[in-house]
Amino acid sequence: MDYVSRLLSFLPERELQRFALHTQVNKYSKKLQGTLLFKLLFYCILTDKENSLRGMQSALESSVFCSLIQNTKSVHVAHSSISERLSHIKPAYFEKVFKYCVEAYQSLLTKQQLSVIRFDSTIIALSSKLLHIEYHLKGGDAEEYRMLKFTIGYRDIPDCVYFYSDQKYTSENAALQESMLDHYCEEDNSLHLFDRGITSRANYDELTGRGMLFISRIDLQAKCTFISANTVHKNIQTATLIITEDRWAYLYSSNKKKTIYPVRIIKALRKEDGKPLSFITNNKTLKAAELTEIYRSRWQIEVFFKFLKQHLNFAHLLNRSENGVRVVVYVILTAAILLEAYKKEKQLKGYKIAKKKFCQDMERDIIYNVVILCGGNARKAKQLLYQNTS
Repeated sequence: MDYVSRLLSFLPERELQRFALHTQVNKYSKKLQGTLLFKLLFYCILTDKENSLRGMQSALESSVFCSLIQNTKSVHVAHSSISERLSHIKPAYFEKVFKYCVEAYQSLLTKQQLSVIRFDSTIIALSSKLLHIEYHLKGGDAEEYRMLKFTIGYRDIPDCVYFYSDQKYTSENAALQESMLDHYCEEDNSLHLFDRGITSRANYDELTGRGMLFISRIDLQAKCTFISANTVHKNIQTATLIITEDRWAYLYSSNKKKTIYPVRIIKALRKEDGKPLSFITNNKTLKAAELTEIYRSRWQIEVFFKFLKQHLNFAHLLNRSENGVRVVVYVILTAAILLEAYKKEKQLKGYKIAKKKFCQDMERDIIYNVVILCGGNARKAKQLLYQNTS
């Protein structure tokens, strides 16, 4: 079995139909039912870099798309009807598909001794005249734009996503913390990586109190009281750092209130330019060099966000309702999971080439399906491929 067919088999038709029944996604809809809309979005996100409602309408009417989903009849729906359906269809269906995909594709990844999950947020900005469901930044030209924030947990594939449109989530102290705590369970021994977006001392206490292991960066001038001697007696060298200090301390908030739980502060100098860095963690077992090397892997989520925006049209909102945004984001992340797994199986380094090769393999599947549908009749195959192309 080829790679594309095998990867798609992790999302069988019976499961898509079961989710549709459970969420009642097809209630009041005859043409654009949940499974069909999911497949249409999935196909267009992968094959059309600048996906649009009119492009989705064209794909829905094409025999090529129909042959891919092994359907002999095309569906005729106006692009405005697709937009309307996105505004009202239940996002719960697409969320279930995404979560099922996370569990299915995790089995393709190499099991690491220590599980690491990276959390970070990305923002999409749009003119306030077009979007009315989100928060805005105050002051100057920022008033003209509205923001939507997406916080993602990334564990080699996107593990979870949270959507924020309330004003209080402009602060990462709110968005990152809420996302991590909601996703966390006591059985999860993962090390949580996040940048300096969380600065609240109360947040550090809450994460530690809940038993969540984390590592982040902290301001060099952070007020603290050290409670242990420096365990680094001789500078420790890593590929990029010179570690000079490793000890436990209590932090102080801006109102001089001491934290409940102590944290471990690791100080280092960057070899490249001598810049001092300070890391914070509550992990007791890993060595300082191991922790800083693990933190280096946080850049992977930055690369992932860049991939979403550049190659999966993440920053373009097909539908500007909160409902439509949620639906499209779940499908984009489901497509991203599949491409991550494909990239790993094919041992490819970049997302761009992985997407290109995946689409080429998908074209082969389309040709194969056309041959099957036409019983090997070349003339019939040509008629099927070129119908509705005028």
